[in-house]
Amino acid sequence: MISVPLLKEWQGQRKPGWAAAAIGALALSFYALSQSLSSIPVGTAYAVWTGIGSVGAISSGILLYGESVNPLKLACMVLIVVGMVGLKLTS
Repeated sequence: MISVPLLKEWQGQRKPGWAAAAIGALALSFYALSQSLSSIPVGTAYAVWTGIGSVGAISSGILLYGESVNPLKLACMVLIVVGMVGLKLTS
């Protein structure tokens, strides 16, 4: 989740600090995904991992970059979270 704002700050420019932080955050994210695979099915793990990333990216855009927020966007975020919880409860 933290990797998205770091990628935005880096923006492919030659800023080694932002690049290292973004790469480190992405590596940590992949490590967390790999650890979850020992206890939950791969489909559930991937769906939850991408859901957390999606909701986190939207939230960071709203909180850090002043992106627009509206009731429909918030409702969709809630649906993503409900879907992740549902998948976890049924796995």
